[in-house]
Amino acid sequence: MTGPLRKHWIPRGTTGITEFYSLGTAAYLDYCCSENPIQDYIKGSPKANRPLKQALGAMYERVRAGIEAEIGEPVTLTDRFALPGFHIFLGQAIDRASGAPVHFDQQYQYLPWRRTLDGVPPISFTMPIMLPKAGGGLDNWNVTPDDVTRMVRLGMEPNLDRVKETKFKSFHPYKLGTLSLHSGLLLHRLGRVPKIRDDDERITLQGHGVRINGTWILHW
Repeated sequence: MTGPLRKHWIPRGTTGITEFYSLGTAAYLDYCCSENPIQDYIKGSPKANRPLKQALGAMYERVRAGIEAEIGEPVTLTDRFALPGFHIFLGQAIDRASGAPVHFDQQYQYLPWRRTLDGVPPISFTMPIMLPKAGGGLDNWNVTPDDVTRMVRLGMEPNLDRVKETKFKSFHPYKLGTLSLHSGLLLHRLGRVPKIRDDDERITLQGHGVRINGTWILHW
């Protein structure tokens, strides 16, 4: 992700310092959390996609074909929204990220798809390009959006950070170059690992998929 693509890294963060970067736009940042989502995501994604397609076209085809083989249904890359892109965490930003809020990958619900989604659970995927010396992975808890809806109906406060403390946590380790596929609808966050070093790098390909008319569309 260095070399000619380094100039396309987008600084991210909310504390006044660069906590991490992305390579490519992302709906959860540039659409859901933007004051100008049309400019930042809808119009910004084609520009951000171009260097990714040029430099990494063969990788995208391998990822697309691999997911298609795994789920047994047609898979295509988006031609309208952000391509799957990269999270880039450097040094101690990796440890800070492991303390970020837990979440579900539900941003797909807010994007202006031109056709109705098929009504099946989405997919999310990660492929690590570089990992800290101590490894990396995904923390998740057996909590779903339906559980949160049920809590609201019962008049309970759906504080996810409190809810997760009552559930068993699983850690799923990543392997360099190996795609990890899940629904995105189990409560999760970047997995915590011990002894992050200042020279560590955590670079992962990130993406999601929704199904429309029987075909999965990969995006970020």
